[in-house]
Amino acid sequence: MSDQEDYRRAKREAYEVETQPPATLGRDEFLAWRSPREVLSGPASLDNQTWHWLVRTHLSAFIANERFNGPSSYESGPMWCFDRFGMSQTTLSDGRIVYIGGEHEDHYDPDFYIYNDVIVIDPDGSIHIRGYSRDQFAATDFHTATMVGNSLLIIGCLGYPSDRVAGVTPVYRLSLDTWCIERMTTDGQSPGWLHGHAAELSEDGDSVVVTGGSCWLGERCSMIENIDSWSLNISSGHWTRLTSLDWQQWSMHRADRKFNRLWELRRALWAHENPSCGISDDWKFEDAPNFAELARLYRIDGCEPPADGEECGEYYLVMDGLTVRFTESMFSVDVLVKGRLSTDRLEVLQARTLATLAKLEGIEWEIEPLSVLASDGAD
Repeated sequence: MSDQEDYRRAKREAYEVETQPPATLGRDEFLAWRSPREVLSGPASLDNQTWHWLVRTHLSAFIANERFNGPSSYESGPMWCFDRFGMSQTTLSDGRIVYIGGEHEDHYDPDFYIYNDVIVIDPDGSIHIRGYSRDQFAATDFHTATMVGNSLLIIGCLGYPSDRVAGVTPVYRLSLDTWCIERMTTDGQSPGWLHGHAAELSEDGDSVVVTGGSCWLGERCSMIENIDSWSLNISSGHWTRLTSLDWQQWSMHRADRKFNRLWELRRALWAHENPSCGISDDWKFEDAPNFAELARLYRIDGCEPPADGEECGEYYLVMDGLTVRFTESMFSVDVLVKGRLSTDRLEVLQARTLATLAKLEGIEWEIEPLSVLASDGAD
């Protein structure tokens, strides 16, 4: 056995030891606290051995459930865990770390769940878990938590589809004295149902400035990127739009609204170009992957191929001096022009891209225009 294999085995063994449940945690207590728990009013203490163990180890719901041979999540519902996406983490001046909300897994997973709790870890490792009713604090993920005095201002959220309200930006205030959470009343022109953004306190300390992220526009609409900056006055709760960039955005998707196969195409191309790696392309469609047409995608004027972006599925080109970004997902191709193309050139870009996508998929694609973010709406 090689030194590298010895090292990997030692790491696996150490991980198994570190993540073992405490000897005092029995299966009955595990089952009693296996699932997320709703409370009637908060802040309610939800401290227990099971959840403390999961906070310390960051085990996924699936692995932790297996440790106790727990019931299937398909039958018993999702299991509680601390392995989350979109959870905010704030370190206080005294060394305590405050974690808020977050989600585990994607919507199709049986352990998918969006949390509305607050977890505090003291410098000595002590753990405090507090729960809230959904009326006090909705399921919240991909938000921001900004320190304002002795409180955290929680802004934005993706949340469950049934909780979303187009044009509204949820804002909560968490007291670091009482751990009470209250919804903040706001007015003015807000960024809308925003998530995945950034927020920071202004230099004068009077407001929180919000940038980036994506906004949900409605049930059958694509997300729109937030390209502007917004300010929330802490005292009055008034939103102000700080910028109004005149950029073009739109989304393209299959006419039948089914998943596209761009990811499978690019994986098949990579496997084709790197046969020595021995990785299967996992191509599961009847027709062969059209690599020639894929090479034409986003090459509008016969110029150089588009450059790869920093994120997976992002591609850039420069057209008439303007940067154009294409972002591929399983649902759509989202396009952002940093500026405004002329009407004729915009039509060329859209028509040629749609035609290439249709050849790749064997089905028509269509454009969904994206309206101006939040237009003139108010909370």
